[in-house]
Amino acid sequence: MSVSLRYDFGKNWQEFVDRRLGEEAIRQSQDRIAEFLRVPSLQGLSFLDIGCGSGVHSLAAHRLGASVTSFDYDPLSVRTTEQVRRYGGEPENWHVMQGSVLDTAFMREIPPADIVCSWGVLHHTGDMWNAIRNAAIPLKPDGVLYIALYSSEIYVDPPAEYWLEVKRKYNAQGPIGRRLTEWWHVFRFHLMPALKAGRNPLQVIRDYGDRGMTLMTDVRDWLGGYPMDFAGLRETCNFCRNELGLDLVNVRAGEGCTEFLFCRSNAERWQGIEKARKLVPVRGPFRHHLELSYAFDIPELADQSDDESNTRRSRLMLYEDGIPLGFAHSEIYEVHTHGRGRFLHQRGSVYFSASDNSNPNENGRSYAYCVPY
Repeated sequence: MSVSLRYDFGKNWQEFVDRRLGEEAIRQSQDRIAEFLRVPSLQGLSFLDIGCGSGVHSLAAHRLGASVTSFDYDPLSVRTTEQVRRYGGEPENWHVMQGSVLDTAFMREIPPADIVCSWGVLHHTGDMWNAIRNAAIPLKPDGVLYIALYSSEIYVDPPAEYWLEVKRKYNAQGPIGRRLTEWWHVFRFHLMPALKAGRNPLQVIRDYGDRGMTLMTDVRDWLGGYPMDFAGLRETCNFCRNELGLDLVNVRAGEGCTEFLFCRSNAERWQGIEKARKLVPVRGPFRHHLELSYAFDIPELADQSDDESNTRRSRLMLYEDGIPLGFAHSEIYEVHTHGRGRFLHQRGSVYFSASDNSNPNENGRSYAYCVPY
């Protein structure tokens, strides 16, 4: 790979911190981390942020009570995280350093952590599977590995190969070409889908606040992010189970990155949270909706389902043979056209597809749901 095509993530994060860092962005990141870990606080726990980027996740973890270690390959990202640490009062239990997750010796020097987090980073190393393997080195025996990877199941229209070419061209462009590509992307992949769904496209821009980021920061991060690998949900689960001895505890998919939470099977602290979930079996026959889509009704949860005013309100998780399907909040046309475990909880009904696009009335698998509290 040409060095010139490697995206300058640090510059993007520096610009975000200089212009947009504030309490609301930090609160959004705190909420996202606490919700996914399903804990109200990280008090007394250690948090390792691999590829810390802007440093916002690290500050959020510190605000939740954790002692934090942050590192990044990019020197400017390290400086940006140090700037955010100063914003947070320069706490003594937060350390920032430069290093690479691909450097096995470096990873072995890092103190063991209760929570090892790498959000949207490992697929940009050029050696994703080895990066995941190394990320688990500092994980405590009862700790959790929290990673987010670009999903191969999501990028089908356009496919992954299309995006790799877009990224190569974006990184080869000058400033004007990049700005034009960014606004083309916003129009095609943010505004047009909102219009088709009957939503106000300007509201999409105003309300954007994923992980405390801004829309344009994330657009530049997405278009520029190169090198790049894609990972399938089951492919990632199988790798972590077979290579690292880690089981899936939680998953959140349906967006560009799929978030995974893994732990060892004997990690009682985290397995206890998982076991507290009550899976409600769903028995067929399921209604055939369209093509790959099937449906069942749960009218008692209608007031908790997605609707036009909040397209990501539902917290329902759907399981196939005890494994989360993961791809929640999908558009209905994506469920029946692309399938592969996509589902939508809307107006008291669940529209879903089997993980392999088979007929759930005939594939012999069991289905269940739960709504995490």
